[in-house]
Amino acid sequence: MADPSLIAHEIETMYAAYSGAFNHEDIESVVRYISAPYVMTIGGNPPMVAPTAGDVRHMFDANLVRMKGNGWTRSDYRIVHIWPLSPDHAFLLTDITRWKADGSMLEKGRYCYSVRRADPSWQVTGVTDVREPFTGPGDFPRT
Repeated sequence: MADPSLIAHEIETMYAAYSGAFNHEDIESVVRYISAPYVMTIGGNPPMVAPTAGDVRHMFDANLVRMKGNGWTRSDYRIVHIWPLSPDHAFLLTDITRWKADGSMLEKGRYCYSVRRADPSWQVTGVTDVREPFTGPGDFPRT
């Protein structure tokens, strides 16, 4: 039987690597942690789907350009909770703060990720946001 605490540790490790790569604007490394197809549903808008690895890369390149255009320089995160759903699938809830070069906050958000075990690490299959005043699964307070 799979150990839920080991699964959570593996996902924490993956998410730290993913976030670090994004903060270094290393999109080539970022997309290693993203599954194709990938689905992003933000703000209740229609899902954005990247069916292939190339489409995933294009989506993340475009998101980085958009974020930098808004003044983004880095993101900090806190993992709120991880729910292992099976030995190879889990749900991850994070709070993210995005910062500008002058140290001011660009934005805060809460995001839910679906992740799956893939070789050689876990990969994100989809993401959605949790808008205030909602707290999302588990009703954990926001940080």
